[in-house]
Amino acid sequence: TDNDFKKLIKAIDTTKLHGHRDYVFIHLLTDTGMRVGECLSLKEDNVLNDRRAIFISSDICKGRKDRYVFYSPTMQRILNTWIDYKDRYLNTDLLFPTNKGTKMEITNMEKNVKKYVLRAGLNSNINCHHFRNQFGKRALMSGMSIYQLSVILGHSSIKVTEECYADLQVEDIRKSYQLHSPLENMTNK
Repeated sequence: TDNDFKKLIKAIDTTKLHGHRDYVFIHLLTDTGMRVGECLSLKEDNVLNDRRAIFISSDICKGRKDRYVFYSPTMQRILNTWIDYKDRYLNTDLLFPTNKGTKMEITNMEKNVKKYVLRAGLNSNINCHHFRNQFGKRALMSGMSIYQLSVILGHSSIKVTEECYADLQVEDIRKSYQLHSPLENMTNK
């Protein structure tokens, strides 16, 4: 939930380099739907700030096809602040390096996220992949087409995306309907 996300973010000590990194990392996963490994492999030149996009090259992408993900103006501010901060202390082009400037391993980031989840008192089943799933669910509920979501997530086909999100709950569909009610949209203009 939105409250769970806020609790999680508050559980991170952003006064330390690794905490600030993890804070930005979680925000970026939430805003883009990237895979953990893709995000940890990013370099600063993958960030296309003028387009609020990130280029994910085929060599770091599970599907072995180049793709773009996009981020919000809020994420742009968070990301720019992080890059300026990181570049003051580390000499690396990696976007999310370790404190020594080397590539962060997936298992280490997963351990960090688990630590924040427990510190925040959230469901211990929440993991890094949860942010990708939440991105997909929220994108569909806000009206994104299954085709667009499939492309952004880098799925091999729309069928894969449909299978991943076939478990939408009645309450999720009800909330989405409220945004798209034909009668409400006609009378409230």
